[in-house]
Amino acid sequence: MRKILVTGATGTQGGAVIDHLLADGQDWEIYGLTRDASSAGAEALAGRGVTPVEGDMTDATRMAELCEGMDAVYCVTTFFEDGTEVETEQGITLAEAAADAGVEHFVYSSVGSADADTGLEHFESKYAVEQRIDELGLPATIVRPVFFMQNFEYMMHDDIVDGRLAMPLEDGVSLAVVDADDIGAAVVTALTHPDRFAGEVVTLAGDDLTLETFAAAFSDHLGFDVEPIHLDIEDYRGMAGDEMADMFQWFNDVGYDTDVPALAQRGIETTTFEEYLGRSEAWRPAPAASR
Repeated sequence: MRKILVTGATGTQGGAVIDHLLADGQDWEIYGLTRDASSAGAEALAGRGVTPVEGDMTDATRMAELCEGMDAVYCVTTFFEDGTEVETEQGITLAEAAADAGVEHFVYSSVGSADADTGLEHFESKYAVEQRIDELGLPATIVRPVFFMQNFEYMMHDDIVDGRLAMPLEDGVSLAVVDADDIGAAVVTALTHPDRFAGEVVTLAGDDLTLETFAAAFSDHLGFDVEPIHLDIEDYRGMAGDEMADMFQWFNDVGYDTDVPALAQRGIETTTFEEYLGRSEAWRPAPAASR
């Protein structure tokens, strides 16, 4: 049985990794890292056979304790809570602990085009972790997911069910998206085939659509018209802040570099936006009488 430490265990990405580890045919002894091992989310993991462990990813001593004896580590970081500098510190601290412990396979979740000199702080923070992983000589796989399909749920759900899809994407610009569940599947594929994926960088995407085609997909799925609205980038900046506005400006000017067919050739299947809508609880069409 292989032992793995999964960070962000109660979050979107870590949770997807755990789901696919539990469904995998191999035997995994899973340790789920969380800030609060007594939380409802951690208790739910324990009920599924995962061992919740508590720790701060910037605590080098604790990360060394948790990496000891692990065969694999999955690392995901976030800038939303404590900023990009702490995000980089989290990833580097865990990578250094894994290297010192002799972990056989380290999988880090970065972001699409992390190495593209975007000037975006939350891209560069992740690329700094990638660079440190490389310096350490860790046997690692870097997965680089693009914009999450789930962001439509988290950021725009109410507007969409009111018939408006408003984003600061310019006319004709397409945005690459990925189902967060596909991250879990890809990570487990990499872990079960280290001969093919150790030392590799994998950009994860499932679709690439314009604002109009996103709105059309919602209209077809939900059964009512969803209007695409191109927000002014500066108006959006006032609502969402500089980092998010700068990201959308980069989407408009450059955008992710993706190759979905190449993923399938490597044994990684991803989800189209239509497929995501069809299986998402968040986008179940309402009965006609309720509208």
